[in-house]
Amino acid sequence: MSDAAPIPNDSAHQPFRPGPVLVFVLVTFAATWGVEGALIAGGLRFDNLVGQSAPALWLMGVMWIPGLTALLVTLFMERATLRGLIPALSLRMGSVGPYFLGIILIPLAYAIMYGLTWGAGLSGFDPNMTSLSALSGTTITQETALQVMLPLSAVLGPLINFAFGMGEELGWRGFLLPRLMPLGKPAAYLLLGLIWGLWHAPLIWAGLNYAGQPIEGILMMCLVCLAFGAFLNEMTLHYRSSILAGFLHGAANAQGYGIWAWMFPDAHPLLGGAMGLTGVLTWTALTCLTIVLLRRLRRD
Repeated sequence: MSDAAPIPNDSAHQPFRPGPVLVFVLVTFAATWGVEGALIAGGLRFDNLVGQSAPALWLMGVMWIPGLTALLVTLFMERATLRGLIPALSLRMGSVGPYFLGIILIPLAYAIMYGLTWGAGLSGFDPNMTSLSALSGTTITQETALQVMLPLSAVLGPLINFAFGMGEELGWRGFLLPRLMPLGKPAAYLLLGLIWGLWHAPLIWAGLNYAGQPIEGILMMCLVCLAFGAFLNEMTLHYRSSILAGFLHGAANAQGYGIWAWMFPDAHPLLGGAMGLTGVLTWTALTCLTIVLLRRLRRD
């Protein structure tokens, strides 16, 4: 998975410091929920946008709240220098190998998720994406989707979405993950997944991803964040790179707002698609495979 030896992670051997963690979580939630709550109170809803369009620019801006909070807490509470931000937040790129792997692996994971969804009868199948054709006013063929749109989403999508995925991952994987690791890997992964999932709660309540099922949606979002987050955690700890996590997060977002929801319309929100049970199962299987492969790399 890489042509360079991984940097050993020693955060598990450091003492747990609850102060910076609590401040980071409280400020991140207060700022995010405050902005989103105000917009929702003003009538913002996502019921008719799920799987049909990319998030608005303000929503992408909100994705930088965890990253900005991480920078502030690291600088002013942990008193890191500007140069010290690099190790403190794992701001290294590392080997290019896992980036190229992500370009292949994440679209494949989405293909598996939606293949399982269709095979289980949890979605229709529309290879010509007639809904998107009607919305855009242009006929989109299956060949165009698979030969043009999918490759572009796999190669250019991560780069476009990296700027926003990095905003989250600077906070979640760059700051919070290593500071939770002294609690042990299972506890760190569980806490981070639940925190990340609950961070999305206002938008889920307003209809994002799980229209009409706000409570069940928040619970499912926590499961998705636990499963996908475990994959990101493993890659981040092995390569000591929150930049890699931001790239992989961006790659996943590119697929999430790509062709899949159009080709497999009306997927069951809780059981099918990328945000349902099929997504949880796929990310869990990928995490297990990643653990095995990274363990072999460490032995080599």
